[in-house]
Amino acid sequence: MTSSDKKTGTSTSLGMKAIFTLSVVEGWLRRIAIALAVLVGIYVLFHLLYPVWINTRLPADAPRIAFSLDNSLLGRIGITDATYQRVMTAAGGRLITLRPDAAGVPVSTEKVKALLEKEKIDGVLLTGGGDVDPNLYGGDPNTTMLVHRLRDDFEIALIREARRRGLPILGICRGCQIINVALGGTVRNLRKEQEVKSRHMVLKGHPVDLNPDSKLAETLGVTHLAKAVSLHGNSVGEPAPEVTIAATGPGSVIEAIEADSAGQIGWIVGIQWHPELTLDKKVQQKVFKSLVDRARIVRESRQ
Repeated sequence: MTSSDKKTGTSTSLGMKAIFTLSVVEGWLRRIAIALAVLVGIYVLFHLLYPVWINTRLPADAPRIAFSLDNSLLGRIGITDATYQRVMTAAGGRLITLRPDAAGVPVSTEKVKALLEKEKIDGVLLTGGGDVDPNLYGGDPNTTMLVHRLRDDFEIALIREARRRGLPILGICRGCQIINVALGGTVRNLRKEQEVKSRHMVLKGHPVDLNPDSKLAETLGVTHLAKAVSLHGNSVGEPAPEVTIAATGPGSVIEAIEADSAGQIGWIVGIQWHPELTLDKKVQQKVFKSLVDRARIVRESRQ
């Protein structure tokens, strides 16, 4: 083979490699474009179209439930919002989404009061997301994830003002923890207890025992749940002085808490598991109906 032939072969080989590389790159670009299109589609569907559509199914005088935005990925693309829109609409409540900066930066208590008045809020729903800032309760900042201090400050101010007004409050997962912190309690970091954590990060669920004397047991009509969908790396630690334990799960983890509002007339419940994800609608999702029913009383008292 002549040197000219060798050069031609080398050039051909390099050309084929370049074409192959370009083909691979184009293939990945197409995949990325498709993935982005799917994400945009999911965002538009769940974050924009679905809430509008589902709200048309509610009467104009439906109780208005404040809903603080989830700062996790699922929350940002609207899936958390859509999930709660579904269960709350079924319960008869209208979710009013509030951004963490809705009461200013830093958070202003007076602006929280004004916001509740402006939006005519009848109840509060607090959901999942990143960890509560450990600096708020003396925890370890080295093992936390997705801390969003502005959200913490906003929700704490929201909880305290809603409690002062006697508005019903329901906290789910992180929402349970922030209620406890707002009232002076702490958070238990299960990531330091891997065996316990593994029993609480499971979609298949785990059993929960309810205090027979609790508001939650009265609401659900049971004192034991065989399967509670659980996805959390933290839980309530030391309950706040005015907080009582309503349920426990594997590893002595506090699964639900309760407190009263002003004048002992309110209804504040925090649940560590996810009743919105259960198929057992006849039992666990009663808690959403209870929130809406109490919010309706508040709404009717203002009219």
